[in-house]
Amino acid sequence: MNKKIEKFGKLIKKAEKILLINHIRMDPDAFGSLGAFYYILKKIGKDVKATNDFLPPENFSFLESSDIIETGIDIAEFNPDLIISFDAASIGQLGETYIKYENIFKQKDFVVIDHHMTNSGFGSINIIDDKYSSTCELAFDIIEKLDLDKYITKKIATLLTAGIHTDTNIFYNQNTSSHTLRIAAKLMDFGADFRSTMYNFFQKSSWERTKLFGFVFDKMKKSEDGKIIWAIITKKDFKKTKTGDEDTSGIINRLINIDGVEIAFLLHELGDEVKASFRSKEFSVGDFCASFGGGGHMLAAGFRSKKNIIEVEKEILDKLGKKN
Repeated sequence: MNKKIEKFGKLIKKAEKILLINHIRMDPDAFGSLGAFYYILKKIGKDVKATNDFLPPENFSFLESSDIIETGIDIAEFNPDLIISFDAASIGQLGETYIKYENIFKQKDFVVIDHHMTNSGFGSINIIDDKYSSTCELAFDIIEKLDLDKYITKKIATLLTAGIHTDTNIFYNQNTSSHTLRIAAKLMDFGADFRSTMYNFFQKSSWERTKLFGFVFDKMKKSEDGKIIWAIITKKDFKKTKTGDEDTSGIINRLINIDGVEIAFLLHELGDEVKASFRSKEFSVGDFCASFGGGGHMLAAGFRSKKNIIEVEKEILDKLGKKN
């Protein structure tokens, strides 16, 4: 990996215009890793743009960086020398932006930075390592190895911390390593605001979101042996509770933490798709979700489907039945 990082560093030095992109409907890890590079590349004099099909969720506003993301950028007009993707496990996660400008992505130097085990690599340089808890942890190592850590500010440190905190569930998940904790300590030394990321992503809740959690827990289902638990949220449910996709954060972790549960999944309608989120204690949900066109990690993964939510539920249960 060190040779790839070295080559990446040379591409950064050579490039004048750099385009950053992360996976659609970004989470804090995708946003934090991209944001950190955005500010550092700006500091070293690069012309940088960051794009996504969707703007960051409202609950990211405390990071004071949401305005860096632009939708609908004319990438052909910008004509970047280098494109960098963050936290996207597959090319499909780059959304309509990639589809529209596929030729440019294929023609340019294209670096993929990611930590998902199901990512087989879709860039000209792929810096992918699933030993990392998060893309933010990996991003810090890259920044440090390229001698760019001298540009880290409190804001950048907090962005990276946000991704590490959320992907490790504040160091609870099994993907937390001693290296993760050492990086977290370094970020604290750079001034990272640990309390704000913990509060905004794990403790803060609106009246509506709290009602949604209660609504979901009241509707959740379980297998006969109690080892599989799941819940469904429809558009009508969101409308009834005056909530949205961003309010579902944390539900799946509550489900997997129920005593005796080995696999948990949450299905919710999102636009014209169904979003499936999985957690497990031993079973490889990464491989399982890959069979549906998604992916992720061994114990945390997901996928999206254009099928009806009830049909998706049945397919999942049928396939899990065959696996058990």
